Amino acid sequence: MRQNQLPQQRIEQLSLPERVDVEIIEKMRPLLQKPAVQKMGMLGNLGDEPPLLAISAALLIGGTITRKPALQRAAIRMALAHLIAIGFKEVGKNNIDRTRPDEQLKTGTYHMSAGHSHDADLRSFPSGHTAGALAVARAFSRDYPRYTKPVLAAAAVVGALQVPRRAHYPGDVLAGAVAGAVAEKIATFVINRLGLTNRRLAALSRPVNA
Repeated sequence: MRQNQLPQQRIEQLSLPERVDVEIIEKMRPLLQKPAVQKMGMLGNLGDEPPLLAISAALLIGGTITRKPALQRAAIRMALAHLIAIGFKEVGKNNIDRTRPDEQLKTGTYHMSAGHSHDADLRSFPSGHTAGALAVARAFSRDYPRYTKPVLAAAAVVGALQVPRRAHYPGDVLAGAVAGAVAEKIATFVINRLGLTNRRLAALSRPVNA
């Protein structure tokens, strides 16, 4: 058995989804311990809350200055979808305690149960980076469908990089993707209910003395 490897006896005690997750990490252990892979994984931080909210804000400002209602609507939808995704993520993390893959690799231990821990090492489920990235990508593609493939591909890369980051198990990433997709659908429902059409946004952007 490798040093700090999670014991097989412990793996056999887990539910099937958990077992798949921890076994994937154990099989990837040699790769995940390479410094170059860990550095590559850090690119996954592009899916963190500040960068995504900054992108939404920049697009909103750009759309307002250039008077492009579709860009304004996309930015509003992106920000709203992201905030909803953050809410879903917080619900998961505040009610489920799960060790991160980094802890499994370093100490050979694993834990997952209902709980309310605020210890960062026990807040693996779900992946907030994945939820936010997918929510924002899907939101943008609603108004700019020609960019659907590249933005969804970018979101998928952000999600996949959470494993090399040693921050999340594949199951966490999958749960985050579901949360992001649902968050975007809710955001789109709200946008439609508010009636944020091109004409209405153009009117809101028009100078008062025009």
